[in-house]
This record gives sequence, structure tokens and C-alpha cells, in this order.
Amino acid sequence: MAANRCFRPVTHVIFDCDGTLLDTEALYLKVVGDTLAPYGFSYTPEDQARYMGKPSGTLAQAVVKDYKLPISPEEYLEVFNVKDQEYMKNVPLMPGVRDLVLHFHSFRVPLAIATSSNRDIFDVKFGPHKDIRMAFHHIVCGDDPDLCPGRGKPAPDIYLLAASRFSPPADPKHCLVFEDSPSGLKAGRSAGMQAVYIPESAVTRAKGEDPTLVLGSMVEFEPELFGLPAFDSTSFFQFG
Repeated sequence: MAANRCFRPVTHVIFDCDGTLLDTEALYLKVVGDTLAPYGFSYTPEDQARYMGKPSGTLAQAVVKDYKLPISPEEYLEVFNVKDQEYMKNVPLMPGVRDLVLHFHSFRVPLAIATSSNRDIFDVKFGPHKDIRMAFHHIVCGDDPDLCPGRGKPAPDIYLLAASRFSPPADPKHCLVFEDSPSGLKAGRSAGMQAVYIPESAVTRAKGEDPTLVLGSMVEFEPELFGLPAFDSTSFFQFG
């Protein structure tokens, strides 16, 4: 955790999804590994750290190029998407997510999600968590029509778009981002937002640039550091 740093108060919170809200990173290690296996390649956590947080189309182009695969990015994506749908049907929440989201919701802190995932696979992954999903004002996915092609994370566009869709729109400097990937962290910081970085491994932690705060898990987060309501004895709002 970053000690002795001064944090700006915030009014809005924007979450990444994979590896931040949902425990998907180990599954994606398997998805990509299984996709590469027929070509004789393995896929390690170190490899994964290079691609984390990027939109699937960008990832496909990079993987095909880097591994010199004898297929097109479109053909790679066809196989990847089948395995993605197969593995992502019952993904659990990351530690601390439910309590923090419901805490924020009980105090009416405006929340959003900004994820590189396309809408169809996001809906699959979040299917078991409809109660949590209802706490978010809006969700911006990587295939959003208002995102220009090639401007996924680490570009700031998805976070700026997420901020603009609050009602009224939020000033980026009053937004707090939660991220687990180096590219997502860079996107949030480039958008002018503070960013809580929760890397999955030492590899991704080492690659993270300029996090506002580094945590081991969301359980450790202290909202009052950013001027948000502290945890107390208030009962969480429960969705019906």
C-alpha cells in the first residue's frame, strides 16, 4: 500500500471487470493456452501480463504476430471466442467485491464498469451476478459503438467515455478507477483519474506505471482515503 500519499477526494467510481470484479485471469490463461496449444506453444503468466486488459481484437492481432501463427487474427478469434464462452459461465467475484459495491450503493456513490470485453461475453460472465450488476449506473464494453477502433486500453478513451455517461457527466479528476492490469492502469491514469491497482501477481505489479494506490485485494480498500463513506455498521442495501 502506498504510504504517506495525499489522495484527492472523489465522487464517482469506475471498475475494470476481468481480474478486478470477476476472478477470470486464471481462466483466460487457460483460454489462450488452449488456443495456442495446437501450434506447439505454451502460455505463461509472464506472457499473459503483456496482453492483459487489451480488447480481444487487439489481443488477437498481437498474439498471431508475436507467435507467428499460421492463421489470421479473425481465425484465432473464432477459436478463442468458443473457448471464452465455454469457460466463463460461472465466474466468481473477486474477494471484497460484493461488500464494497453494496457499500457504495447503499451510500448512492455513482458506479460504472469499463471493460475491454465485448458485450456478449460480458453478459455471460456477469450472468450469475445480476444483483451486483444492478448497482452500476452503466457499463461500457470494448465493442461500444462510441469507442473508436484501436483506442482500447491503454488509451484513456474507455474511461473518459464511462465518466461522460454518468448523469450528469463526471469530471475525470473526480473519478476513482479500480484496475488489475498494467494497460488498464495506464488507461485510467491517462484519463486523469486516480487508480487503485490490484495486480494479480508480482509480474503485473512490476509492470504497473504510476498507481495511486496498490492493494493486495479489494478487501484492503479504505474508502475514506478518497473522501468516500467509510465502512461502518450500516446494513448493506439488498436487491430484491
